[in-house]
Amino acid sequence: MAFLYPSFLFALGAVAVPILLHLVQLRRAKRVMFSNVKFIQVSKDLTASQRNLKELLILLCRILFIVFLVLAFAQPFLPASDTVAGATNAKVSIAVDNSYSMERMHAEEDLTLLNVATDQAKTVVNLFPASTAFQISGTERIKHGAVVQGSEAATLLDQLAYSANTFAMPTASGQEPAHLFVLSDFQKQTFSLENLTSIDAATQVHLVPLAAASTANVTIDSVYLEDEFIRTGADNTLHVLLHNTGAEAAADVPVKLFIQDQQVAALSLDLPPNQVTEAIMTFRTTGTGLTRAYVQVEDYPVEFDNTYYFILAPSAAITVTEVTDDAASLRRLYGSEAFFNFSSYNSGNIDYAKLAISDLVILNGVESLSSALAANLSNYVKEGGSLVVVPPVGQSTGAYASLFQNLNIAASFTGASAASAKTNLAAPDPNNPFFRSIFSEFDAKMQMPVAARSIAWSRASEDILKYRGGASFLSRFDRGNGAVYLLAAPLDDAYSTLPNHALFVPIMYRLAIESYRQQQQLAYTLGSGTIQLPAAPQQSREGVYQLQQDTVAFIPEQQVRGGKLYFNVPAGMDNAGFYTLQLQDSTLTTLAFNYGKEESYLAQYTPDELRALVGEDKPNVHVYDYGDAFSIKGEFEKRYFGVKLWKYCLILCLFFLMAEIALIRFFRT
Repeated sequence: MAFLYPSFLFALGAVAVPILLHLVQLRRAKRVMFSNVKFIQVSKDLTASQRNLKELLILLCRILFIVFLVLAFAQPFLPASDTVAGATNAKVSIAVDNSYSMERMHAEEDLTLLNVATDQAKTVVNLFPASTAFQISGTERIKHGAVVQGSEAATLLDQLAYSANTFAMPTASGQEPAHLFVLSDFQKQTFSLENLTSIDAATQVHLVPLAAASTANVTIDSVYLEDEFIRTGADNTLHVLLHNTGAEAAADVPVKLFIQDQQVAALSLDLPPNQVTEAIMTFRTTGTGLTRAYVQVEDYPVEFDNTYYFILAPSAAITVTEVTDDAASLRRLYGSEAFFNFSSYNSGNIDYAKLAISDLVILNGVESLSSALAANLSNYVKEGGSLVVVPPVGQSTGAYASLFQNLNIAASFTGASAASAKTNLAAPDPNNPFFRSIFSEFDAKMQMPVAARSIAWSRASEDILKYRGGASFLSRFDRGNGAVYLLAAPLDDAYSTLPNHALFVPIMYRLAIESYRQQQQLAYTLGSGTIQLPAAPQQSREGVYQLQQDTVAFIPEQQVRGGKLYFNVPAGMDNAGFYTLQLQDSTLTTLAFNYGKEESYLAQYTPDELRALVGEDKPNVHVYDYGDAFSIKGEFEKRYFGVKLWKYCLILCLFFLMAEIALIRFFRT
């Protein structure tokens, strides 16, 4: 035991005062009144013994009162068990997790985890002297990492609100803190040992986990359209992926689809634990403009991820460009439908600008490919275009060698002719997404077309149609941002009966629809990487692009090149919903942004799991058990401040004072 002010111990000499008073009191004569002199002797003996006991007890109480009063002023304490980091005049950093996972209820208190965390953080502030410098942070630094005093630190803690950003350990700015307190739910999805690598070994890290009442949660993982080509006034199918991240099943979860704030579809689902369940909803759109839509589930208490926003953009006509030397063009096939914008060019007279903006390019039976055409087609595919290669009737194999080489496709001509043997095609796989909605009733025994094999290849990304022997007839190769579709036989009656088969039209239409890409995604994620959109026309590009929600505008980092706008989502943009992209006073488009999914996975580390994760090689990292602010305060004080005993001395001082009063008043001789 040690004393903070040992000089006060000289006051223990005051113990002599009650002792002297006691001795003087014993020498004084005591008058005793008796009514009968024969009782004097026995009364005198009895009274003297009681009086001596009472005086001794009073003397003891007075002595102990003075002793403990002096000790209280001397402030005794048990020395701290850990003196690595000083607690006086030290810089202290307090990091409070204010991500959306902290809106859960606490396991023991009727408060959210964030409220409990801020209360415990205030207790930490009160642990240190008034001169201590504090740095408060949440998912981002508050006041740009400024150092504040204790009273202002408590005010900053009260200002913490939920943030869409994922919580991460704060990095040092300037002087390394002596102590770093981290109050969080420590989600398994977001916390790892890598969070501790940037912290100096001299900094004492205090991990304070908070116990949540539940880890159950249902979140909308994503949505996607069955076809990117949205038909106005017709049925469109939306697939909704729902993830039950909890360990228990969720029954009868309502799922609703809203378009322009009007509910258009609803259903209820039973969601098994720790699984993704797909819901299918049908809707129709009207008009030609962008349509705001969102899917909503009912799930409590974590509600930030209950709504998924997205934009429905009715599709423009699909641009199909054919390059052919054949008189039998595909114009009749595509030109008769209003949702196709069809153009056909001779291989010697091509509008390369039109080719570059096409959704689908069909290289139909061209025998001689120029190097310029091959290079343009390669770049077109790598930039995101879709190319269909239909082999020519002739076998001028060298013309396609450079194209296949540029596209890294291992394909070669077989030398087949019109007289070559033809093989039946195998029935398509009805479960292949390519054939989705083509068959009303699938017949596995349907009569399939026959075809020769002019081109052979290997290692395709997907085989859409095959010969009965297993060889590929129609395959897709993913290259760059685009795709190449190879057909094994020419569209000539002498080589294939496919052009006269019922499958021909839906297959060619499907190739065009698969090639269609919306100019913008259905939705984007807050805090995601670079977003690419078509830039404004050249004559109206002056100015700065802005993202605006209601009256709040954000200016992202942006760059325009190649007719496209590239920008990053601003760090301060943390509200999910709809944002308009504006240039000067013009609204270019509307974008939907949703929260990232990291905070939706609520499983958390227990204190024991955290200790096992940290291990023994990080002695500066201390993990606290679940508890209230007082238990954390007591454990920290014992470790770094020692055990202060002056309060106990003061309590004992008051106890002996009350004991003296009780002896004088109630102990009668």
